[in-house]
Amino acid sequence: MSTLEARRQIRRLIELGARRGLAAAERALDAAGVAGIPAGPLPPAPRLERELGPGRLAVEARYASTLLYDRLDPANIAEIERRVDDWPDLRDQLDANPDPAERRCMLLAFGIWLAVPGLLEGTGLLSAQPPYEVHAMARGPLSAAGGLYEADMIASALASAGVDLSDVAGGLDFGCSSGRVVRVLAAAYPQTDWHGCDPNAEAIAWATHALPAIDFFRSGEHPPLPLADASLDLVFAISIWSHFEPALGLRWFDEMHRLIAPGGHLVFTTHGLASVEHYAARDLRTADQSAEIAAALYSRGSWYAPEFGADGDWGVVNPSWGTAFLSPEWVLTNLLPNWRVLEFAPGRNQCNQDVYVLRRV
Repeated sequence: MSTLEARRQIRRLIELGARRGLAAAERALDAAGVAGIPAGPLPPAPRLERELGPGRLAVEARYASTLLYDRLDPANIAEIERRVDDWPDLRDQLDANPDPAERRCMLLAFGIWLAVPGLLEGTGLLSAQPPYEVHAMARGPLSAAGGLYEADMIASALASAGVDLSDVAGGLDFGCSSGRVVRVLAAAYPQTDWHGCDPNAEAIAWATHALPAIDFFRSGEHPPLPLADASLDLVFAISIWSHFEPALGLRWFDEMHRLIAPGGHLVFTTHGLASVEHYAARDLRTADQSAEIAAALYSRGSWYAPEFGADGDWGVVNPSWGTAFLSPEWVLTNLLPNWRVLEFAPGRNQCNQDVYVLRRV
């Protein structure tokens, strides 16, 4: 198959899935004995992100970072700006960004990177950065405050489903690595009892020492977790179900159902059809493989490959931990009626992964 033919097939499959997605979702709902979706076309999912240029994204509803930035006084902000002037690379990045919300995030991150006095005390953020031998999803000045983008995405996804993070008593970052996202949420929402878990022992050891306000523990590669039934109001997992082999992913969904109290919420992201297009457009996967993944999503709802190989993923060697793609029909068919889907936003995470908000029934 030529590259052009493969790209056309990907586009046809994506469009076909979009047209037939409502009918498939209604069938799944009916099979689960749950009231179906209203007749007629679904309204477009809210897209809180937009591309601003190569590698630059903005979350329009920045709940967590706004809380943090608003704790700064004008003197703090002026000092950050002054210190950025001494670093041409940072100044160029800041001046090249026209989005006020994203600029505020950059000022928070640069202020921590440049050790501006009063910023840590004012915001509750911490300056500790994991060393290079410890797993971290991002490094450098733009990441010095932690995962501001992801924290905002979680808070805004919950808000769009009618949930205020200020009301959450206990939350878990499932697959937290060295804690870059949960550290931001712990600073923005200190009233919540925050936990983080990951199978990477070195990352958990570092986070436990560096971020003492959060309860970190090492998780196994299979359920269960050492937490009591119904002990959490919220679990979030960024790009975790995008790696579970689907059968193992279902076991972990069952474990989340055990841990989350009735009425609590699960926010997770995974690869879907938007990811197929994301990778194909950037030549990050071959056209033939992209067509294979799209066809699998349409025909059976999932695609999986153990792509980390014998070396594993930062020491995690597990044939059921690789790369997974899931369709919304797969999610509905397998998770209802134990969960209610409150929000489905295709491509909401980095214009790539789909974001789901589920309520535990």
